[in-house]
Amino acid sequence: MNREDKMNRKRIGASLIGAALVLSCALPDYSQQQSAVKEILEKNIQAAGGADKISKIKNFSFKDNGTTYYLSAGEQMKMTSGKDPVITEVILVDQASAKRNCFNKLSDFGPLLELTFQNRARLYSGLFTLLNFKDDLKFQGKRRFGPKEHDLLTTKAKDLEIEFYVDTEDSLLKRVVFRGHNPDFGKYEINHDIGPYQEVEGLKIPSSWFGSQVGTRGNTHQVSDVKLNLTLEKDFFLKYDVNVGKTDFSEGVLKGNIVDFEMGRGNRIMISTNWTDDCIRRAGFKSEDKLILMIGEMQLEVDFYASQPPRSAYGQGAILMLPNRGDENFVVYILASGYQDLAESLEPLLQIQIKKKD
Repeated sequence: MNREDKMNRKRIGASLIGAALVLSCALPDYSQQQSAVKEILEKNIQAAGGADKISKIKNFSFKDNGTTYYLSAGEQMKMTSGKDPVITEVILVDQASAKRNCFNKLSDFGPLLELTFQNRARLYSGLFTLLNFKDDLKFQGKRRFGPKEHDLLTTKAKDLEIEFYVDTEDSLLKRVVFRGHNPDFGKYEINHDIGPYQEVEGLKIPSSWFGSQVGTRGNTHQVSDVKLNLTLEKDFFLKYDVNVGKTDFSEGVLKGNIVDFEMGRGNRIMISTNWTDDCIRRAGFKSEDKLILMIGEMQLEVDFYASQPPRSAYGQGAILMLPNRGDENFVVYILASGYQDLAESLEPLLQIQIKKKD
């Protein structure tokens, strides 16, 4: 064997010894990480009420302002919006898909938003614990927010990265971050900062969370009216029908129903209708048309806008119909006084009609 062969053998031997040393050092770290995940998970579940109590919850619901959430132990989620008996929107989520029905307009979500809904369903179904993520978590060390220290656990669902921050003192989940990259819009990040926990039949459930998304304003979600183990139809988590009344149209005439209403400052009235873009198009209404709105025996002259009107349109005494900024329907704003009797006559699904002014 020549000198060069001996040197090569020495190099190979040294490399193998080095690799063995690296592996021997890495194995305890991995074992320690798994041990840390197991300990944090057990404490988190126990802090929320314990695995035995959680396992007895087959489904539950809670209200968040105008939305009701329904969760099943099978990681399904159904969200319904609207004032009873009206349901304007249903979002149906399982671990295969997420679908939306808003005013009978069916749609899907983009990949990252769908994954976010699916992992929210996993989280909420486990009573806001990490129970349903137990096989996929990695411990990333400790992080401090203000005076509080948190254990950081992470997981990944396809292109979505998820971070969970568990309070080291009370072992409850305090923050969730959903992060990814949207090819069309760039950085995708949604944060849920979880507020104080409330006790419901021996279980700890958040009383609120603050949701914020990069590039948008955040919103506080209040959790109320928590109900455990409801009696639901077998296909409850498969149906996503809405209840917004009916619409009928002909050229220049549109009939429908009220789905919501509220009084604002100065006795101003907002009336939410079940009319959508498709209804407006079929009736042949054009932006800035003058229309006559009929509610019971009352007739009101309305300025119609197919998109958001200029600020000058919102003057005192104006009555406007325009798209709802946060939904698929059109709303009527009455910015005039003297309609108190009308406000008192309004009710969900009340029939209304609008037509072009002669």
